Amino acid sequence: MTPARASRGRARVVAVIGILAVIALTAIRHSPPSIDSSSVAERPASGEFDGSRAVDSLRAFVADGTPRPVGSPGHTAARERLRALITRLGCEVEEQPFMARGWNRTAVPMMNLLVRVPGTSADSALPCVLLSAHYDSVAAGPGAGDNAGGVACALEIIRALHASPPERTVLVLFPDGEEVGLYGARVFASDHASWKEVGAVVNLDARGSDGPVYIFEVGADQAAHAGLLCELSLPARTTSLAAEAYRRMPNGTDFTVYLRGARPGFNLAFIGSPRNYHAASDTIENLSTGTLNQMGSSALALVRALASGAAPMLTASELGDGASKTSAPVIHPTVWFDVFGFLVVAWPAWCNTLALGVCAFALLWSLRSMRRDSRATLIGSCLGAVDVVMGITLAISLGTLTTGLLIRSHLVELPWPIASIWWGNVLLLALGAAAALIPSRLVARHRVTRRTTSCAGWDAWFGGWFTLGALAILIAAAAPGAAHPFLIPVVAASILTFVAWKFRWTSPDWCAVGAGLVAVSVWAPLEQTFADAFGLSLGGFTALRGALLVLALRPLGDPIGHQRHEPVAVA
Repeated sequence: MTPARASRGRARVVAVIGILAVIALTAIRHSPPSIDSSSVAERPASGEFDGSRAVDSLRAFVADGTPRPVGSPGHTAARERLRALITRLGCEVEEQPFMARGWNRTAVPMMNLLVRVPGTSADSALPCVLLSAHYDSVAAGPGAGDNAGGVACALEIIRALHASPPERTVLVLFPDGEEVGLYGARVFASDHASWKEVGAVVNLDARGSDGPVYIFEVGADQAAHAGLLCELSLPARTTSLAAEAYRRMPNGTDFTVYLRGARPGFNLAFIGSPRNYHAASDTIENLSTGTLNQMGSSALALVRALASGAAPMLTASELGDGASKTSAPVIHPTVWFDVFGFLVVAWPAWCNTLALGVCAFALLWSLRSMRRDSRATLIGSCLGAVDVVMGITLAISLGTLTTGLLIRSHLVELPWPIASIWWGNVLLLALGAAAALIPSRLVARHRVTRRTTSCAGWDAWFGGWFTLGALAILIAAAAPGAAHPFLIPVVAASILTFVAWKFRWTSPDWCAVGAGLVAVSVWAPLEQTFADAFGLSLGGFTALRGALLVLALRPLGDPIGHQRHEPVAVA
């Protein structure tokens, strides 16, 4: 066995082990562990979030599982149960009645419930924190996840704040009419005097019944919000990619109203098992207790941090200037994301451009230093770029066509173990990966390629990553917060290429291993999120992710004999 083949074999083994390790870590960190929901009668009160107490509140609020659509007897009964649960915590309930259109487009009476948890500060002019969780549901189901889970978390947070009071006052709002038009939040923000006291908001909602909790939307000053997330390192998952995507969607939650009112804050939700969303299966039995505990503990940490005056909490002067604003705020883009739920990384959006510029310089410098044959370099790099473009185009096209077939044929709805949206996305990833291999095989067989250079060597590596860097530039320009899944692998490839030039590597095999593992580490935690959030609606994008992974690892699959392992030239 030649040294080149031995090195290739070791690189492949490391790549496989690394990919499996990343996938295993992603699976372990994806869903929060369940909690012991046994009786808490003997448990002493504390200032920490107690998930088992929240489960008890959830059961008491949902009761027999009657849906809570506005204007229904079930809705009225649920409001009375909620009032009783608040009173049991030793709090007074403030009511805000109003009229709005219900499900049948006729005016029905609705009512917001407001609880005030006093802070320890003697300065009454300090802005307060608003915790919000709507209590109505759709008529299709009992709404255990959407949003009885949020209500239960808010009740447990009230108890924890009473046990260990915060510095500033916390208002806990249970808005009504969210499902029919965000009416409760709109009425509170426009008519209630307490809105002028609110300096920051934490909103709780759901679009599923399990999985991790996501902080998927923040206020306009994204840098301040991301800074607090970095400081707290919450168990909830977060990424600016979700904020970019949600901002462009027609959906809305109560946080949409608060954001238009120029308030900073955080929007939390869980989206696992979306088949239970607005369905009869949205029951207590299907709601994950671990998810409930993660939402409550994350929300309590945010509330306490904001109540201590941490940014992005508004000051009294800022609140006075912006108390009456109702227009959409100007977003100050920032990139942030959690690393497998362990910590949060953030940087200003302008760093995307700087990083890509440095990457381009590193690649060009390495290309100039490592290659002597300008004609071979030009042809090989162009072929590498064509390979990437063709692979991406074919993957997106095949993924889009397959998605249409799966949706129109209703295959994912059949009662088979593998007939699900999750497996549909796995199929799309595999198709994208396979599609990315076809152009490189065709190019590698072309006689011009064989005579002049190898599309599998360094030239193709440079051409491919220059193309992927151009894709990252386009995404960074259109959606700065969504650029990091593309930017980070490009940065990794650039660094590894510079290392290869420094140590005179003759093959891009180990560069491919490093860049590929970085790409897997970035994309793997997002796969289940994309499946839950979008289902099969973005099949082309799903196939694209599979193609990008294969393109990063492609040098490991190229024939050894086609590569030109010439000595590295040092300028």
